[in-house]
Amino acid sequence: MQTVLKVIEENAKNLDSEFRRLFHGRGKCFSGFEDIIIDSIDTTLLVQSYKEIGYKEELLGALLEFMQNSRHKNLIYKSRYDNKLEVISGELEESLFAIEDGIKYSLDLSNQNIGYFGDMRNGRAYVKSIAKDKRVLNLFAYTCGFSLAAKSGGAKEVINVDMSKGVLAVGNRNHAINGLNSSVKFWKLNILKSFPKIERAAAFDIVVIDPPTFQRGSFSVEEDYAKIVKRLPKIVAKGGIVVSALNAPYLDYNFLNSIYSDFTNFTKIKELEQVKEYCNKNPKEGLKIAIYRNGEELNLN
Repeated sequence: MQTVLKVIEENAKNLDSEFRRLFHGRGKCFSGFEDIIIDSIDTTLLVQSYKEIGYKEELLGALLEFMQNSRHKNLIYKSRYDNKLEVISGELEESLFAIEDGIKYSLDLSNQNIGYFGDMRNGRAYVKSIAKDKRVLNLFAYTCGFSLAAKSGGAKEVINVDMSKGVLAVGNRNHAINGLNSSVKFWKLNILKSFPKIERAAAFDIVVIDPPTFQRGSFSVEEDYAKIVKRLPKIVAKGGIVVSALNAPYLDYNFLNSIYSDFTNFTKIKELEQVKEYCNKNPKEGLKIAIYRNGEELNLN
């Protein structure tokens, strides 16, 4: 348990209201603690376990002691294997937000995925840095984090596409909460069946592709990622940028590179660094984000 506390204390240095992953067991960097993650959400500590753990009481006791000298007032335990929530200390706030770079993301801890993925922080920061006056297409938008980043960076227009009405509604609410809802659209579409509509709205200066690894009946990364990349030449403006994410732990950058080289003339610019708190024993198993450019460079300043 001292290992866990040491990592938490290190990641909690200079902690403020912004969301921070304090312990990432899922990356297999800490033997014996592979099934837990711990996040700081303003004044709430959220512990999530992926299976029953024999050290639960010891862990919660150590966190309660840690909270005596931290900003945290609430300790929530979520067992993801049965999707149950326990309030260990304090309360479960009715309106809870992850804050990133001053932007609020609505959270619902009762959902399997709570509404925010902190490991994508560097990707959103990159989009924000190049978004000024650009048209942006956000595919597999989920709760529209990339759209929020783009609009806060001065994007001219953003179109968010996802097949879930529920997550798009949360995304719409996120934009309203942050005062970023001007020139933002939310399209409920199955992307693989909707390319004609997307192409009619082109061309886009920035396209974000952040798909699930597998979604029954709608998307398989190995079978379907290439189908999207094939259509990019008709969607991305000359000199435009594609932010291409890959979540599958069993696939690496070679998978993305081969697809882009097979179906486009896009040039790979760089790979974004992983967020340091999301430690992975094998970095290839972590989130991959590659940046590609369509032909000549677009003015991104």
